[in-house]
Amino acid sequence: MSEQHELPYAIRRWTFDRFLIIELHGEIDILVAAANSDLLAGQDLDRQPDVVVDLTGVTFIDCSGLGVLCQLANRLRRRGRLLRLVVVADSFTLKLLRATRLTEVFLIHDSLSAALSHSDGAAEVPAS
Repeated sequence: MSEQHELPYAIRRWTFDRFLIIELHGEIDILVAAANSDLLAGQDLDRQPDVVVDLTGVTFIDCSGLGVLCQLANRLRRRGRLLRLVVVADSFTLKLLRATRLTEVFLIHDSLSAALSHSDGAAEVPAS
């Protein structure tokens, strides 16, 4: 009998208005990052002017997961666009972003609705 394993992560992509929203859930580690590098290659990145990555469902993220986010941000920046992150205040993810000083790189919001309503680039979660 074959044993089925539940994946420790989930990725959902959808559009709303002018936004491409990528929701990540669970553990985002080197195996997940390597297996899902298509996050960077999707053609819908070129069709939607703004990209929001919702990390509120992430329970763990390592340096390779952060690397994927940085690559995505760089790809968008080359096209004159910004990457917005949604991160729960006082979460492991936000602490890691602060420790790596990536809060200076990304526009960070504490809810999806805040990320979707801010068009001026102002972040809602303080950097420190």
